[in-house]
Amino acid sequence: MRVSGFDTIVVGSGIAGLTAAIKLQRAGQKVLVLEATERPGGRITRIIRRNGDRAEAGAQGLHSNYTEMLGLIANYGMTGDVMPTGRKLQYLDRRGRPRISGSNMDLARIIGVRGSLDLARFWTQYFTYAKPFSQFELSTDIPEYDNVSAAEELRWAGRNFTDFVLRPMSWAMANSKPDKISMYYIVNGLRLRMTTKILGLRGGIASLPQRMAQDLRIEYGSRVQSVLTTSGSVDGVLLEDGRALKAKHVILACTAGAAGSALPEEFQYQKSFLSNFTHTPMPLVFFFLDRPVKSEAYAYMGHGYREATFNMAVNHAAKTPYLVPSGKGLISAWPAFPAVVELFGRSDTELIELAKKDLEDFFPEFPAAIEEAQVVRHHWGLARYEPGMHRKVLDFKASAERLKGVSFAGTDYDSIHMESGIRSGQRAADRALRGA
Repeated sequence: MRVSGFDTIVVGSGIAGLTAAIKLQRAGQKVLVLEATERPGGRITRIIRRNGDRAEAGAQGLHSNYTEMLGLIANYGMTGDVMPTGRKLQYLDRRGRPRISGSNMDLARIIGVRGSLDLARFWTQYFTYAKPFSQFELSTDIPEYDNVSAAEELRWAGRNFTDFVLRPMSWAMANSKPDKISMYYIVNGLRLRMTTKILGLRGGIASLPQRMAQDLRIEYGSRVQSVLTTSGSVDGVLLEDGRALKAKHVILACTAGAAGSALPEEFQYQKSFLSNFTHTPMPLVFFFLDRPVKSEAYAYMGHGYREATFNMAVNHAAKTPYLVPSGKGLISAWPAFPAVVELFGRSDTELIELAKKDLEDFFPEFPAAIEEAQVVRHHWGLARYEPGMHRKVLDFKASAERLKGVSFAGTDYDSIHMESGIRSGQRAADRALRGA
């Protein structure tokens, strides 16, 4: 059954899709958002306990230079909900002893003279004299950054810089090891991490997409089977329930993989690229404790001391205390690529036991203090930019501009930042308004 008709159909109610839909609706268009799950926000999600304790279980924070996102927050009267987050990190030193870092001076003491000199060299080469590129839109081809892994490009660095700066930041910003991501990604991520503040929202980041969704027509539980075309131009979508919805334009604001599955075979190049888009699945393990954690740090890194599957942890009671009213420890354990590929196939029980063991070096309270454990799985955690991937994404974007009736939006195409997703959604809406 074919149903008519909308100006634009947006597939996906993550931050990119919601942004595009709102811009189009405010421009006077008739817009429908299709969401496969039962909630808005995509990878912006949270975990909630019966006692009211909550934690970010997807996107972890917004940075102080997220101008478009902060603008959205202001438009919805939520500026007063913007909150600071924890700033102190805890590293395990070579002997496994905890070392707290809350400033650049603290970090300098941890990494020593050689590590500080390496950090200064990195800053000079990749910040002060860096080749210019947009932080939130992938638009510039820089082969010197794209065609080499971070591990290879920074092989000149000493062990302290590698173990206390490069490896922890690769884990935190890309959920990957330095030899699996391009230098382009590391320069972008470390620039963001080292020059901005991380902020949160009083009700959790998910409160923003929830508010945005209130103003839109969204059909939840509506999975798109395929994009429909007439004479090579996209003009609607076919849902798994058999409905065919007509539209002048379709914005695929879902993950790259889902977009690839929805495209018909006539878009062979785009379908193949999106279906094979490199990405990282992410199983996160959350532990609810019966007592506060004694350390004041919010993030924990073990790379200077050991190799471990879950070598990073976050105490959300210290990171976002306004979300954890009980004040008790609420810990998330973070793995990284490539180990996550095998991990994702394990049972929740196996993941919990492995994470519990790996986190004992961080938390003396383990395992006696654990009251409850839960696993949150992101089948498509985030895009993974291996060496050469930026050039491939640029080629895809150029080809997508030639397609009629369809646009693509999301963080996958412009780095993983929420700000990138918002700007991507805005550009897709502009294209729909132009009648592209």
